[in-house]
Amino acid sequence: MPLSTIVKTEVSKNIEKYEGRIPHLYLDTVGKVTVGIGHMVPNKAAMSTVTMYKKGANNLLILATAAEKNAEYDAIKKQPFGRSYGASSFKKHTTLIMKDADINAQRDKHIQSFYKELTGYYTTVNGFNKTFDAMPTEVQKALFDMVFNLGITKLKNQYIKFNGFVKSENWINAAKQSNRIGISPIRNKYVFDLFKAAQNKKPKTP
Repeated sequence: MPLSTIVKTEVSKNIEKYEGRIPHLYLDTVGKVTVGIGHMVPNKAAMSTVTMYKKGANNLLILATAAEKNAEYDAIKKQPFGRSYGASSFKKHTTLIMKDADINAQRDKHIQSFYKELTGYYTTVNGFNKTFDAMPTEVQKALFDMVFNLGITKLKNQYIKFNGFVKSENWINAAKQSNRIGISPIRNKYVFDLFKAAQNKKPKTP
């Protein structure tokens, strides 16, 4: 089953809202090299999967070589980082950029990858009342935001109480267990409110 267009549209919009769209390399708050819409580059070898360009004559963009990308990675990796350093502050240390089309393709690849992981875990075989695709759209959006930030392994193994409430479709208690450390209060509230909306849509039992 393909991902719901409604869910994909909001996920795309909100990932960019909370992660930003940065065309150059930067360090996130824990020192991970990142680019695009929250795309983490775990090591220099992974730069081979990132399409970047340098400005040539008349500002024409020329495809960057592997050596140029690796040098940029090294230059950024040695910079100081932390919450006081915004992503844009690393621009002065860079010469390479990504095109919007490549950033969009990178984002869409992430979404499809996470969708595969979410549909693989949230199944009736694993004890959930409904499969991921059959859950309320609000819940699907919330789980997408969580998996993008946490990864499926942490979401499965560190949010056991949370997933217990997801299994029973107790959305309000799932909301209370959805809080993530190191995430902005606004982003945590966004996910909380999605679960709360799903709870409010449930038929009232007499």
